[in-house]
Amino acid sequence: MAVIEADPDLQRVLKLLESGHFNPFEPGIFDDIIRSLTVHGDYWMTVADFRSYLEAQRRAAAAFRDPELWTRMSILNTATSGKFSSDRTIQEYNAEIWRLTPVAARTLGEYR
Repeated sequence: MAVIEADPDLQRVLKLLESGHFNPFEPGIFDDIIRSLTVHGDYWMTVADFRSYLEAQRRAAAAFRDPELWTRMSILNTATSGKFSSDRTIQEYNAEIWRLTPVAARTLGEYR
């Protein structure tokens, strides 16, 4: 609660959530989230990370307004994300959890 009390932006967000501003057709849909942040101890430290998230969003928005910078950042991000590929992840899940026999991939011609 100390973090919330010290951050007017975070207070405003929580008040908007509590007021139903984002959910006029589904009253109460965010109540569990609000309670997890304010009553149950914010287990995932979302409140503690709010300010740094806002700053990261501001930096991303500024970069997006510069098409050359955004393109460069996008290419570098993609080029350096190899370890986080979905192919590698699925292969690891299979090796460590599922232990299924791999099936050869079909080529486009085989679907016709």
